[in-house]
Amino acid sequence: MLNSDGLALWREAGCGEWKATAAEIGHDLEMLEVPYTMVTACRFPLANSRSGQLRRGEEVRIARKDLTHLVRWMPSLKESTDNIPDDCPGWGFTIFQPKAEGIAATGFALAADWPVWTEKQARAAHLLCAVCDYDLRQRNDEDRLPYYIPLPEKPNRLRLVCGRCCNHGRDEMQRLASLAGNSA
Repeated sequence: MLNSDGLALWREAGCGEWKATAAEIGHDLEMLEVPYTMVTACRFPLANSRSGQLRRGEEVRIARKDLTHLVRWMPSLKESTDNIPDDCPGWGFTIFQPKAEGIAATGFALAADWPVWTEKQARAAHLLCAVCDYDLRQRNDEDRLPYYIPLPEKPNRLRLVCGRCCNHGRDEMQRLASLAGNSA
């Protein structure tokens, strides 16, 4: 996946012998003297998955500034990188997590291709508002930023809600503060 931050190649953990692993891709890049980083990243669950859990994998990422090292081996990459729009999303997907003492901004470890997932894939990855079904990948409305608001009866389950539906996390902060015995 090529985006404003660079090039990313995702590999599912334990994908089998027929596909190169992220470590093998990294080894090849080292031989070509191309700088890269390897990160843990998740993708949407498969349609036939019974668990509905996000698929964990590793992603090899080459920063945009380092793509010149790869262009000598893949000249056609230069034209592709020159055509990346300025407003193209990057690798990061930030979510806001209310805590008793305030709001924390954290990164959600998604594969770099998250902006182009279908709505069905985004729903399976919990990237739609759990209340109103708004697509949280849209970044054009400051009022609809994604907040991590788990249900009290399922505190460890991923549940994202847009800012409009959760009062921008304020209600959850007050609830957590009252549980902690603090005044909100």
